[in-house]
Amino acid sequence: MGSSIFGIGVSGLNAAQAGLTVTSNNMANVSTAGYNAQYVTQGDRTPQNYSFGFLGKGVDITNVLRTYDQFLTAQVRNAQANTSYYQTQVDQLNQINNLMADNSVGLSPAFQDFFGALQTLSQQPNSQPSRQAALNMAQALAGKFNAVGDQLQQMQTGANGQIKTTVDSINALATQIASLNTEIATLTGANPASAQPNALLDKRDQAVLELNKLVTTKAVPQSDGSYIVYIGSGQTLVAGQQVNTLATQPLATDPTTLELVFNNPNGTVTPIPNSLITGGQLGGLLTFRDGPLLQSRQQLGTLAINFTATMNYQSQLGMDANGNPGQPMFNDLSAYTSNPQNAASNLRVIMGDPAKLSTASNMVSTGGAGGTATMSGVWASLPGGYAASINSVPPVFPSAATHPSIGMTGMTITASATIPVTMTATIAGTNGGGPYNVVVDSNAPTGSNSFKLQTIGTPPVDVGIGFQLSSAPTAGQTFTVGPAPVGTPSPGDNTNLQQLINQQNTALVNGQSYQTYYSTLVASVGNQTNTAQLQATAATTTLQQVSTNLSNVTGVNLDQELANLLIYQQAYQASGKVIQTAQTIFNSVLNMLG
Repeated sequence: MGSSIFGIGVSGLNAAQAGLTVTSNNMANVSTAGYNAQYVTQGDRTPQNYSFGFLGKGVDITNVLRTYDQFLTAQVRNAQANTSYYQTQVDQLNQINNLMADNSVGLSPAFQDFFGALQTLSQQPNSQPSRQAALNMAQALAGKFNAVGDQLQQMQTGANGQIKTTVDSINALATQIASLNTEIATLTGANPASAQPNALLDKRDQAVLELNKLVTTKAVPQSDGSYIVYIGSGQTLVAGQQVNTLATQPLATDPTTLELVFNNPNGTVTPIPNSLITGGQLGGLLTFRDGPLLQSRQQLGTLAINFTATMNYQSQLGMDANGNPGQPMFNDLSAYTSNPQNAASNLRVIMGDPAKLSTASNMVSTGGAGGTATMSGVWASLPGGYAASINSVPPVFPSAATHPSIGMTGMTITASATIPVTMTATIAGTNGGGPYNVVVDSNAPTGSNSFKLQTIGTPPVDVGIGFQLSSAPTAGQTFTVGPAPVGTPSPGDNTNLQQLINQQNTALVNGQSYQTYYSTLVASVGNQTNTAQLQATAATTTLQQVSTNLSNVTGVNLDQELANLLIYQQAYQASGKVIQTAQTIFNSVLNMLG
């Protein structure tokens, strides 16, 4: 009996010691990331059958398990992926938002200064200082386009760099998970029902959680205790010991953009569409780079393309200070229409001589007959379909050489013989035609008695020629117009300059003026930043809630562990007392026998 009591006491001592060890380990790892509280399971030994009944033989430690909740763990992983996704976008969007909203860098003040300089020049078109100031403001505006475009390009480069770094981190974590799969399978003998290496299981789950900071994953337990880890729409990243690594490579259609690929075992790669990568830092970077960042770069580029094309078009419809046909002020960016994101950084002022600014009209009044009204000015303007052409998909950029004023040999405007007086016009020359209706131009910067030519069809379309009379025309009166003589300056003529200035408030970029379009871009970036911030805040709150829920179930509760410590301590002491009693009995028996 003493021997039986001794064995029971030893088993109880061992069980209490195991409990003390596990409890102490829990308390030591209270702050360890990913640690799940462990607990001892024990069972009584098979009892000994005596004639009077069964007597117990002690206790055995059956296992050391970790508290684990698969459902809550999956919730935390998904919440972590969402939080990283939105926070990454916020961090990136703030860069664009701060750039666009900064008046020292943004385009709105530069546009205002440029058109303000043109307005000043219009008061004295032959002023050399005013011409130089206007050209300086053009250079300043081009510099602003370049600066914003370059900084957005740097953000693109930075996003690519972060994508590559994130892919490297994903591969490192995937390799770690595969290694842990191997260790776990080796230690358990591929039998999940056996004793579990809890520390390795915790490390693997923590690695999966860290992986979800980078990309949304799904970890599926297998019969041998390993994980298969999927990303995207079911692409296998880890399967047991096998890792299918990710990589990046330049996109064939745009080498400045990195695309994701899977490295295949045969040495080939399989591109991964961005739509398959959701959540995590990688998803946030891809969404930002190919969404708000690309959109901002493309819209800025579209603004640069339309602005330079329209300014150059109008410039070529005028005459410079030396009486020569106008030349483009900016370089031609139409080659960037298929990749407008690269246009802004390449905008340049190609006009170096301020005398080349085409302020005067390329047409002059050559007289008329009948009546007292005289023609005080005539000018070429943008044709009615011009804005629609450059904003079409794909855009079409009309050549100034096709404008009715180019190659004109003469134009005749005839007032009707009946009252109310109406007028029609015909144009002779390379791009001539007619007859055209002459209608009042209420938007002309020259004021009253301003008219413009329109086609007779329905709806009528502006031809691109306007003029001003000193008074209303007399019935039957005619006016004639011819080309401005080359080499003969018109120092006081600002009519073409007025058309350049008129562009400031004309809808030339997707139905908006230059500055309104840019302001819309700035507002869009701001709205996207605010939306992402709200989503990030909500995702962070959700992550905190589900993390708390998981911690309440699987985390270390120090109060509970202290209680367990006292229980195991008392059990240890009690078992020691049992052993002491058995020893006393055993000694008594020996004394009796001796």
